[in-house]
Amino acid sequence: MISKIVLWIILIAPWFTLFLLTREDVKRFMPVGILASFLMILYNLIAHNQNHWVIKVAIIPLLKPTFASGILGAFLVVTIWIFYFTYGKFWIYLATNIVADFMFAVFPLHYLLQEKLGIYQLVDITPWRRFGLFVVLSIVIYGYHFWLDEVLKPSAKERVQA
Repeated sequence: MISKIVLWIILIAPWFTLFLLTREDVKRFMPVGILASFLMILYNLIAHNQNHWVIKVAIIPLLKPTFASGILGAFLVVTIWIFYFTYGKFWIYLATNIVADFMFAVFPLHYLLQEKLGIYQLVDITPWRRFGLFVVLSIVIYGYHFWLDEVLKPSAKERVQA
């Protein structure tokens, strides 16, 4: 029962923090949050097929092969917050992600979610391999947002017309 309450908190609570950002900031960083979540869902489906882990507790049964609460809640929102504070400073962004990825993949969140709450169990992947995958993903999404910023930047001609 406590596991399901924790999963609901992981899914819902982070969204309330977005009220602390301006609407423009949420619009600016939401695409990278959505892409990151999409990539994490793909990874979760592949990991499920590769037997990387077993999800033991889920609040959305149809999405049980994925850690849906984390991906659609905390992961997406934390991605937005990390970009809000660090975008444009790649090395600070990378260091922040390394710390956040370590906290989720190795300790303390992995320990809490697996050992204490029994929400999932790693099978054919180590916490360190998962950590490495998360760091690579963070570099990919930074590149995506950098590209997106360039694409969406108004051209000189558009600025003159405005």
